[in-house]
Amino acid sequence: MTKYLKYFTLISTLFVIACTAHTETLGSLASLKVSPDARSVAMGETGAASAKGAMALFHNPALIGFANQSQAAFGYTDWLLDLSVQTGSLLLHYNKVNIGLSFNVFNIPGIQQRDLPSDDPLATFQAHDLTAGLSVGYALRNNLTFGVTGRFVYQQIYNEDAPGIAADVGLAWKHPKLDWTIAACVRNAGKMGNLQQESSPLPTSADVGMAWIVTHVGDFALHVAGEAQIYFEDDVRYKGGLEGSWKNTIYLRTGYQTGSELKTISGGLGLAWKRYSFDYAYQPLAEDFGASHRITVGVNF
Repeated sequence: MTKYLKYFTLISTLFVIACTAHTETLGSLASLKVSPDARSVAMGETGAASAKGAMALFHNPALIGFANQSQAAFGYTDWLLDLSVQTGSLLLHYNKVNIGLSFNVFNIPGIQQRDLPSDDPLATFQAHDLTAGLSVGYALRNNLTFGVTGRFVYQQIYNEDAPGIAADVGLAWKHPKLDWTIAACVRNAGKMGNLQQESSPLPTSADVGMAWIVTHVGDFALHVAGEAQIYFEDDVRYKGGLEGSWKNTIYLRTGYQTGSELKTISGGLGLAWKRYSFDYAYQPLAEDFGASHRITVGVNF
């Protein structure tokens, strides 16, 4: 009876945080909506149940509770126009508790400064969003994990800046016999300080996902992921992805998502060799924005 009470308490905590976050969120800090993980993006930006290794820190901290080794990962995103994202994460494996450190830097260069309408700007400046997080993933049982992330958020535009705090809380459960995982996470619940006179609301969301290996024949495996992401600013996105692997060395991926006017389909590939990994994602963008490219490299230790 005691163990069921413990699980009920954890689920209730997720619900309370979600309801509290809803009252604080009226818009979005766009940088926190850009997924930095190449594997996730190639699979339709799924990740609540399917993310692996150190990059799981950006999707659901409960997933790092399943990790059985340490990993460092670094990512670069060529977003749209001249916007870019640099990402790093470190996952440290212990017995029942795994710890993660992460950072994410979003750069917007070449913003033009004018006092009056003119052909030539007076100057140009940059804007930055920075996040730094500490995550803990804990194995409640062999097949059930709980995770939490505390995150410092910093926003700077011209000579104005604002700090803030955010938190992610998640649960993940693996079937003891079948190769599938069910997980849920509340992401980016928190509050920003005032940027000049107003604060930028965080893009708080509740993510529910499922991932499973639908077939594993010889050296070939097919991984499927599905997810619903509910932003508390009345934005709902449904996502799905496929990943085919050969000898856990070569990976081909594709994905699709709804709810975004900018992006729908995506694809990519991955390579793993000994303790090193490389992932690439290609995501065409609507209108005249071209395409987004993401690269992630990782090393296990």
